[in-house]
Amino acid sequence: MSTEQTLPNLAPNLASNLAHGAGAAAHNARARAYALQHTVKTDNLIPATVSYQSQGRLLLVGPEDRIRRAASLLPAGVKPTLLVTEAVHDAEAADLEAIFDATASLAALTLREPSLTGYLGQFQLTGLNGQGERVNLAALCFPQQGFPQQAAAVSEQPREPRFDLVADLGRTPLFALERPPVGYLYLADDTGLAERLAELCALTGIFDKPRYFRLDPEACAFTARGVPGCSRCLDVCPTDALKPINGRIQIDPHLCQGFGSCASACPTGAIAYHQPDANTSGDYLFRLLKHYREAGGDAPQLLIAGENEREWVEAELTRLPANWLPIWVEESASLGIESWFTALAYGASTVRIALGDDAPASVRALVERELASAAVLLAGAGLSADRIALFDTDAGEPVSGQPAVALLDKPLKGDKRENLFAAFDALWLANEGRREPLAVPHGAPYGSVELKESDCTLCMGCVAVCPSRALHAVGHTPGLNFIEQDCILCGMCEKACPEQAIVLVPRLQPVPEARRAVQSLKAEEAACCIRCGKPFAPASMIRRIQQKLAGHSHFQNEAAQRLLMCEDCRVKDVFAVLAADPVSQLKV
Repeated sequence: MSTEQTLPNLAPNLASNLAHGAGAAAHNARARAYALQHTVKTDNLIPATVSYQSQGRLLLVGPEDRIRRAASLLPAGVKPTLLVTEAVHDAEAADLEAIFDATASLAALTLREPSLTGYLGQFQLTGLNGQGERVNLAALCFPQQGFPQQAAAVSEQPREPRFDLVADLGRTPLFALERPPVGYLYLADDTGLAERLAELCALTGIFDKPRYFRLDPEACAFTARGVPGCSRCLDVCPTDALKPINGRIQIDPHLCQGFGSCASACPTGAIAYHQPDANTSGDYLFRLLKHYREAGGDAPQLLIAGENEREWVEAELTRLPANWLPIWVEESASLGIESWFTALAYGASTVRIALGDDAPASVRALVERELASAAVLLAGAGLSADRIALFDTDAGEPVSGQPAVALLDKPLKGDKRENLFAAFDALWLANEGRREPLAVPHGAPYGSVELKESDCTLCMGCVAVCPSRALHAVGHTPGLNFIEQDCILCGMCEKACPEQAIVLVPRLQPVPEARRAVQSLKAEEAACCIRCGKPFAPASMIRRIQQKLAGHSHFQNEAAQRLLMCEDCRVKDVFAVLAADPVSQLKV
């Protein structure tokens, strides 16, 4: 067949396809505009906030030549405290004499091994003086000055001297954090020094910011009965706002900058993003996709982006197909794996997460780990791994979207794990997913328990520490049950087992009924109290105790019979004689 004969036959189809493509793009563009216009966010109108107060007390730390140069460039009226912690940075600098003359009225203090803590309005620096004593610099500089009454009312902090702002010009920053606290500025060089110092000094007054998170200590799996467990949130916080105190995780709201990585990492939902909360975000996703479909849109692709990424994401949206729907959030990592899967179950074709180049390394690592888990779950649900991925502007031709259908007729309102598995199960059923257990990445909060039944004594130490009740007692008879869907693989049961009878197996059972089923790991005959008949222990345990104490002088005759009684009857039997003849208690 010649080319001349082929072209006339293809031309009508090509024109039809082009017209259809253009028509679909126009439909999607109108649908996107309609969805974005008519889907109102229902975030908190009056959010919970935390307050800072700064009087502008500035501390300059570093080599004397650099801090004096910085002092000479400060806005009018700012009188800093100078702290020398290092040798002169550049003794040959041409302006060295000029800057020392310009700042001659400012005394420079010297301390060794400086240590800085705090945040805007609440910085404290300690260091070693000439006698080797660790002293508080603010207490030396402002010995008679504490907080004014209004400051105490606002911040409710201890009334003690402090610095409000810190400019660090040393070779090594005093805060070794990916994101140091508000009010602290590290100046590695003198580029734009005056402008950067002016921005820092502008932080004077009272400032409010959202309280980003809600913390439920009862749902936390950090520790139980002294047994260490999950520490995923501690590992991913770029601001060091989370601290373990007396066995509980606590969040300093003044240090928290709302990156959301801790909420995404938390397997139980003990830490949840609060601005907005998960159910509010899920409701918005549901309504946005619903409005897009109702307006005739096809194959919607969600693009989750934080405010820091808005400028470049908006630029990218101009070149992407019209079926891309932006989801603007405070931080990209604030929507985790449960939100990604619920979006697919609500009818999204794909989900992309935008992370800017300036995203903290810990946040990026967390998102990538969650994406690795998402890829395993997607495969288990019968979907391709590229349905959820990072937004990559260098990937070439953007994906056009895959066919998708809304599988849920109303937004999910459960907790984090309930929503994840509800969405996963809907996708699994719709796509006839796999039935064999899935191998999850290391550290993922999904797993099963293998019990060495012959070693288990049913002491219930594992049940006592399990934070999610994945392991629980049978009831009135001795036994140990397990529900795989509830297991977050925190490891506390394995560490608490005195017989080392528990082995954790990282995996995910994709079949909903099997994953939600109550599995009997071990069950035994109960030993019943010889007096009241109440079941009180496994019969095998009582037999072992009898055997071990058979020759013990304190467990003969009546005392031996008490081993066969429940805790209540045992106490009654011990005091039966004394209760019948109280006078005998007085006999010596």
